[in-house]
Amino acid sequence: MKTVVLAIIKLGLTLGLFALVLRSIDIADVILHIKRLPALTVLVVALLFMGQLIVSAIRLSAITGIIAHPVPLAMTVRINWIGAFFSQALVTFVSGDVVRAMIMTRRCAIPMRNSARGVALDRLIGLLSSLLIVSLTAPWAIQLTGDETMRHSIVVMAIVGIALIAAFAFVGYLARHPALVQVARAKIKEYRVIYAILDTLSVIRHLFTGWRHMPKILLTSLIMQLINVAIIFHLINGMGAEVSMWQCLLIVPTVMLISLLPFSIAGWGLRESAMATGFSLIHAPAAAALAASVMFGIFTLLLALPGGVMWWWSGSKIPLPEQ
Repeated sequence: MKTVVLAIIKLGLTLGLFALVLRSIDIADVILHIKRLPALTVLVVALLFMGQLIVSAIRLSAITGIIAHPVPLAMTVRINWIGAFFSQALVTFVSGDVVRAMIMTRRCAIPMRNSARGVALDRLIGLLSSLLIVSLTAPWAIQLTGDETMRHSIVVMAIVGIALIAAFAFVGYLARHPALVQVARAKIKEYRVIYAILDTLSVIRHLFTGWRHMPKILLTSLIMQLINVAIIFHLINGMGAEVSMWQCLLIVPTVMLISLLPFSIAGWGLRESAMATGFSLIHAPAAAALAASVMFGIFTLLLALPGGVMWWWSGSKIPLPEQ
């Protein structure tokens, strides 16, 4: 019952966000922009998505090598593909992460606790890489608009991003010391939410102990962010807008970061609202920005479908996670 209520709430929020965006954009214009998309652009975008899947699998393999033992690339591709399917099919991306952890436990001989740590670390690194890019590009992003409210929002987001990165690194560094961990756990054990959050963040410590894998993890994280930028660049330009790769770099990471907020189904609605707002700063057609965001979501959904087939035809299907 709780899952159904949550799904209904998220569906309502998703539809509401779409309604707000479409108040100022003609849906017929959006459809027209989508029809303009060349077949070659569709092929390039599909290849970029596939490349991103492989890069994400390389990162997960490196992370499992730090926490337990390296998982072969072919298996991590399969794990991430199935996880991507459940992130789209169920109410929240966390469901996909739960499935990934369960597969690693059952198929890769990694204890569930370590599997969960690996997936949590993979997710946190993705978040941190987004925050880092948003923070580093903030001085140039500010120059896109003269609106003081928007400029202040960009500054606040950059400061919050740097603060979160520093906080994650600090918690991870402290978590390397068993004595400090025991003291901290004893102090906050009664506060279950804080305890759970800090316990999850403590997986960052593995980056300090497995520093040899850091270059690969950081490089793959950067490449994944740049692939998102390249995908939107090709989509929005393929629909007739004239936007540079640099402008996309200043806008897209922030959009993707906003879409991670757990207020809608798989980021739908949030991503479209943020995309339309972001590209309005450079006077790109709002319909093209919205169309590019919609196509990004459709590509994500369609390319995740083979993950469902992999799960269905697996020798012993992983049970669905409880919401």
